Amino acid sequence: MINALLAVDQFGGMGCNGTMPWPRDSVDLANFKKLTMGHVVVMGRKTWEDQNMPRPLPGRVTYVATHRHIPTNTITGDVKEKILKLEKQYPDKIIWIIGGPCLLEQCNGIIDRIYLTHHRGQYKIDTKINLKTFLTGWFPKTASADPNTKFTTVVYENLFKRASAS
Repeated sequence: MINALLAVDQFGGMGCNGTMPWPRDSVDLANFKKLTMGHVVVMGRKTWEDQNMPRPLPGRVTYVATHRHIPTNTITGDVKEKILKLEKQYPDKIIWIIGGPCLLEQCNGIIDRIYLTHHRGQYKIDTKINLKTFLTGWFPKTASADPNTKFTTVVYENLFKRASAS
């Protein structure tokens, strides 16, 4: 299974100056850790370089889509094809694509489920994803909101399920 995990503000903003634009939220970060722990995480180079990102992520197999030399597993070339190979290489693990927006958009045709955290409000951003385009063909399956937090998490299912990896 290949899932996407991302967070945005109300206009699709994802980042500013190489990190998340909203204040760090321990509940949101704990959910990220709970979902991805023990699995495979794929990110773009800019996400890898986020000063708040532990490198590599502890307890997870980490891959970075980049042409640069970095001290972890890298993916180059056809990103979709390589991620599909990871799915076969790790059949007992979920492949989590965590961003940035370019990587998420490239992989949209192979993603089975999207976990999208919507942070309330608008933040200063320099990186965004076009949610209208990205979520075309997806429908919300579940949503959870805690009144003590400033975000809502929605799990989206693909209207057009892809064939299972075998």
